[in-house]
Amino acid sequence: MKISDITIIKSFIVAISLSMVLIVGCDQGNSPDPLPQEPNERLSYAMAIALGNAEIRESVHSAMDASPYREHKLVFGQFLESSAGVKLQKTLAEELGGENKLNELLDKLPELDFYLPYETHRETWQHANSNLLVVCITDVDTTEAVAYHPDGSTQILSSSQQIKEAEIAAMFTLHPAEKKIHKNSSNSRERSHSVLGSQSSEIIQSNEATYVTKIANYTADGVFGGNCEFYFLARRLDESHATKSSQVSVESALVSALKNSDTPPTKETDLFIYDGPVSGSNKLKVRMYEADGGGTGGDDDYGYFIVDKPGDYDTSKNQTENFPKATVRLDNQ
Repeated sequence: MKISDITIIKSFIVAISLSMVLIVGCDQGNSPDPLPQEPNERLSYAMAIALGNAEIRESVHSAMDASPYREHKLVFGQFLESSAGVKLQKTLAEELGGENKLNELLDKLPELDFYLPYETHRETWQHANSNLLVVCITDVDTTEAVAYHPDGSTQILSSSQQIKEAEIAAMFTLHPAEKKIHKNSSNSRERSHSVLGSQSSEIIQSNEATYVTKIANYTADGVFGGNCEFYFLARRLDESHATKSSQVSVESALVSALKNSDTPPTKETDLFIYDGPVSGSNKLKVRMYEADGGGTGGDDDYGYFIVDKPGDYDTSKNQTENFPKATVRLDNQ
């Protein structure tokens, strides 16, 4: 074989090799879009990737520490627009394909709270630790959700036990915004309530009033929720007067599950619920609600009980358990 022929063959082989490299490169460039399809999952994915950045974790940690609300909640949209959220907003936009894509995504979702729903995570998570999961839900009553890790991996969570066994430093939740309770708010001795209806001539005049002084909580604000925010509607049986109390925050029953405890979370309080003492001549119908922000079915109704004297009263029972959703102690003070 002539040298010129060998040169031609070598050139041909090199050309084929280059073509193969180009073909492989094109296939890699046409890989499918990795972003999840559902808006809430797309946001949780992007948030998890963003929280892989130590600077962003530090800003989130500081903002949650400074939050004026119970459970260190942040209103997600407000945080993104604040100076502390600039880096996070920019990173989310980069992950989602631009600022317009981020805005379009947020428009598809309700106003969101952003926080650590589990107290153990709030107490122990340090921003240097990136071993975390992010969940975004649009229904506060959902029982299963896809959680994302900063490395892009996923895990389907459907119970507090799974969250415990995940051995993570923190689980961040984004879910429909709820009415906030300020850290420094105190229900003690404050007659903060709304009068729903009254026939003034029928009101019993007294220096005493009815208070909730203790709540034992046997239920949870969903697997991905935090504390339960309760309020009460109290009315006389003759319908002559009715009041709505302010809210009180009580730990979720999931806290007991995570601690392997059979004792329900209990809150001692002085929550004013009715401007008159409860007695045999002033019987009350007291209904308990758990405030559900953005839920499809409204606030959770814990049922009612008829009260004719101070003491402990059970709400309606849990659907699958033989115990009440909560036990409430009422006192005249």
